[in-house]
Amino acid sequence: MNGMAEIWIKEERVSKKFLDDLGYYISLDEELDTAYFIAADGEDYVEENKNLLRDFLFSQNKYPLFISFIVYEDQTDEYITFFKENKIDFTLNHLQEKRTSYDVFGKRQYHPPCFTVNIKDSNSLALILNETFWLPAQNEFYSISFSDNLMFELGEVIEWGRKRKRSIPIFKTKGETTFITIFHDGAGFYLFSNDEKYFTLDKFISNLPRGTVITQINDTLVNGDILEED
Repeated sequence: MNGMAEIWIKEERVSKKFLDDLGYYISLDEELDTAYFIAADGEDYVEENKNLLRDFLFSQNKYPLFISFIVYEDQTDEYITFFKENKIDFTLNHLQEKRTSYDVFGKRQYHPPCFTVNIKDSNSLALILNETFWLPAQNEFYSISFSDNLMFELGEVIEWGRKRKRSIPIFKTKGETTFITIFHDGAGFYLFSNDEKYFTLDKFISNLPRGTVITQINDTLVNGDILEED
């Protein structure tokens, strides 16, 4: 871990309204009671939250990881080449929803490309985060799961007061499940889990990277508690 991350943690009650307020709509096929929000303090919050996420996943040391993200259409071939050059397994799915783009030829519609990469070690994890974390910082969908538990389903949502059809991420939560989504602008992340190692809040905190400095828990400021180094 590169230095000590100073973070704050919030325990969230999972509800439909909460899931609709994450920056994009997501759905769960079975209920989860609790999610944790984790964010690093600092001016360069995107970089610091990327590093916090990387260090958290390094400390869990659980592979494979399945990282799914939507890219801009004109970058599809670039990412395919990048994954092949780095021997990273991936699947590409063009979602059912339609988006509109504008170029010199005018207006056209396309189906957004969504990659899922299969990460088998820490080197590949660091490489992918460095290459792709700018996407959730631009509020594109981005998730990391400890299992292959994500599908998309076309549904109707309300955006800016209008009904629109969107491909909604649906996470399978039957059985042991842990997955992560990124908050607006890359300013932190949510961890969803039914794994006993993350329940209760004290257990979750005990699984944070050694050396993490906690400055706030829920609405309470704390005295920079430091998780002791091994």
